[in-house]
Parts: sequence; structure tokens; C-alpha cells
Amino acid sequence: MILKHICPRPELRDFIDTFWVFEADFGVPVTDSRIIAPNGKAKFIYPYTNALATIDNGVLTSYPEQDIFFIGIWDKPVTLTSTAQVTGTIGIELSPSGLHRFTDFAAFEIVNQIYSFADVYGGRGRQLIERLRNTPNVTEKVELLQLFLVGLLEKSRHNSLIDYSVQLIHGSAGLLTIGDLVEKTGYSKRYIDLLFREYVGISPKTLSAISRFQRFYYSWANAQMTNFYAENLYEHYYDQAHFIKEFKKFTGHAPKQYANLPNDFGKIFYRSAP
Repeated sequence: MILKHICPRPELRDFIDTFWVFEADFGVPVTDSRIIAPNGKAKFIYPYTNALATIDNGVLTSYPEQDIFFIGIWDKPVTLTSTAQVTGTIGIELSPSGLHRFTDFAAFEIVNQIYSFADVYGGRGRQLIERLRNTPNVTEKVELLQLFLVGLLEKSRHNSLIDYSVQLIHGSAGLLTIGDLVEKTGYSKRYIDLLFREYVGISPKTLSAISRFQRFYYSWANAQMTNFYAENLYEHYYDQAHFIKEFKKFTGHAPKQYANLPNDFGKIFYRSAP
């Protein structure tokens, strides 16, 4: 498996967290648990070689190759799979405050959902899909995707309160309380919740929980800790009960059970992070 990170165009850097090309000779490894934990980022996924499929609550859904998919923020784990053949996928993960720059609909409508670009962007989306199909070079495919996104920015929405709030949440690694957010912004909890529903899709409380979990999970995936119950657990969580509850919510497993699962596919996106 090879994961290559792409540096976005300057116009897009504030709105894209990670941009990558994933390639494998035999698809997503069948011996791996292939669990993808939520990371608070909406995504554009383009499987240019080999189809992908997700398993959510036992339901298998296939996503054909040579289509582009708009994936909203997920707040639960999902299992990714594919057939055992040569696989190539381009992924663009948006920052939480970057999602609304590329949409004109409420973000909550796409939470835990996957749509084709043709459904989201109509004729423009279909034209992009067709151009990508007729472009064999991966580097050129990457550039076509970027140019399309730059074009969307011409009519992008912007909300400075969302930008500031998301920055506060991530800056605190998810430890900022909603009360703190209310105090720092000067707006009511109800108003902030409504803005997050419109522009991010999930509540600030949920985004904080995902951010907190991601900071801990990144440390573990990079082998900075070998024990889920290491001392620095308490840098992220109030106590073990709090940790276990959120860990099961975001992985579907208790920590000790999850630690024994093979998940090199899931970890590669953290180990290779720029």
C-alpha cells in the first residue's frame, strides 16, 4: 500500500486538511479490519481504479470506479472494502470550516451520507467525471479536481464565527467546553448550535469529541503509545469511563478489543500524515 500526499493549490490550502493518492496492488487488505474512525472531515473520494464499498451496520453499499463521491462528516465508524485487484483512489479531506465553501446547501443534509458529484453539482459534476475518465494520467486528474474546486470558491459561502469556533475547538484538542465557546464568542449556545448545523453538519459538542478522539488516536497509530491506558490518556479524557464510552462510539469496539485488531489500512492515513 502506498499513500502519497499532495500539496493543494494556494487557493485551496485554507479549506483542505489532507489531499492524497492511495494505491495498492490488491485493493483494501482483506485480512485487515478496515475500520475507518470518524475524523470530523467531509471528503471528496475519486476511485479511478477499482470500485470501493462500505459496510455500515451490516449493509454493503458499492461505489463504482470512475465516479466522484461527496462524503459528509461521519460521526460513527464505517468499514471500507474493495475487490482484490489493482486499486487507485484520490482523496480530498476538507477542514470542518471548509465544507461550506464548496456547497450551497445545509451541511447537516449530508452527515453520514455519500453522494455522487453528479447528484450534488449536476451538469458541472457530470462533465468533471467525464473529463477525468478521459484523462489517464493521475497527476492531471489531481489538477482537474483542484481546478474544479477553485471554480466553486468563486461563489463560496463564508462565516467568520464558524471559522473562529472551529479554530478554538481544534486548538484545544477538543477540550474546550460549550460553555467556554459561548463565553469566548459572545453568542448563545442555541445560536452556535444552529450555525454548526448549517455550516459544519454536526454540533460543536460532537466536533469536540471527534477532535479529542482523533488527537489520542493519532498518538496511538504513530506508536507513541503502546497501551490505550497510558498516562497521557488523561491529557485527552477526564477518566477511563469517559474514554471507553467515546472510543466504542467512534470505533465500534472496546479499547482492548480494538488494539488486537489488524488495522494497518486505517493507520496508514495517520502514520503518513504530513
